[in-house]
Amino acid sequence: MSIDTNSLNSRKSRYVSGGTAEVNASGTAIEWFEPATFAAASDDTYYVIERRFAGRIDLVAALFLGDPRYWWVIAQYNSILDPYSEFVEGATVAIPSQTRLQAILGGKTGGVTSTREVPTTVLPIV
Repeated sequence: MSIDTNSLNSRKSRYVSGGTAEVNASGTAIEWFEPATFAAASDDTYYVIERRFAGRIDLVAALFLGDPRYWWVIAQYNSILDPYSEFVEGATVAIPSQTRLQAILGGKTGGVTSTREVPTTVLPIV
């Protein structure tokens, strides 16, 4: 059984595009990814982070979205790079509705693909 670990193939991934930047002599690829960006929607919930959830974006995702693995949606919605230092008590975050979450996971809304050009020639690492 083969397990595909490429984040681009996972519906629960926070990445919408990417590619191979370099391939070394043994054929191992170095990949790059672009994070998805999402615009706010009228049915978003705005939540003021309580002390018990500070630094625990996964717990808020479990509470509002039903699964802690969707922490990245909240992070992307709010341009949070480091949940430990940015997901703090008193801050307000936008959380998408369940309908919008399903559309995002299905690739039907929100995600904006990269405009970065994928190299046509890949040079080996020596």
